[in-house]
Amino acid sequence: MNQFKSFLILTLTTVGGALAILLITGIASFANADDRKFSFPHAAELTSQAKQIVWQEVNESKIPNSKHQEMICLAENIYFESRAEGVEGKAAVANVTRNRVESEDFPNTYCGVVYQGPVRESWKTKKDPNLAPEDRVYYPRKNRCQFSWYCDGQKDVIWANYEKTGQAIELNAEAWRKSVEIAIWTLGYGTYRVNDNTKGSLYYYAHNLVYPYWADSKQLQVVIGNHTFMK
Repeated sequence: MNQFKSFLILTLTTVGGALAILLITGIASFANADDRKFSFPHAAELTSQAKQIVWQEVNESKIPNSKHQEMICLAENIYFESRAEGVEGKAAVANVTRNRVESEDFPNTYCGVVYQGPVRESWKTKKDPNLAPEDRVYYPRKNRCQFSWYCDGQKDVIWANYEKTGQAIELNAEAWRKSVEIAIWTLGYGTYRVNDNTKGSLYYYAHNLVYPYWADSKQLQVVIGNHTFMK
């Protein structure tokens, strides 16, 4: 059995509307590798413990099946965009994603927002003129999407554990669990709701790494962790 210890202090709004400070400490035990697969396409590969974390949080929150794909799209975006950030930084990425879903200028689903950008068809399906549209495979064009992790040309894996030994990679596992939790709360399920700490931002950038060309045309809203948020 592998063990994962979680510790979190987060200011959120409870379903009843009260402001709460949530303190979670404890040990969660993981059984043998869970080979269940998602019944829908998604961008990243999940190790066995990463999948177990998803099923645990889904079962606890009772988020309906119809919302699972949207939740996974959002959780993966939170994880890859803000894995090293605290809970406030992860919530900020979730909020920008949600703000885009609610904006007329972006797709109206979480998966649509996360995967937005030009695509190219796989040569394996492109060569078959008789293949049905739903059976064709498409990939994002490199470095031309909205969120860099999705189109950087690198394989995306959520390494919550080493597959050969089953040993947990605790920082990754913790970051993934928080990403899944925040995604569920952002979608309106579970015990808590994520307040918008970005003041309605639709854009952000990692200010220690880049200064994007579009930043001069946007309005600064707030700086959280390693990201500057704008609209």
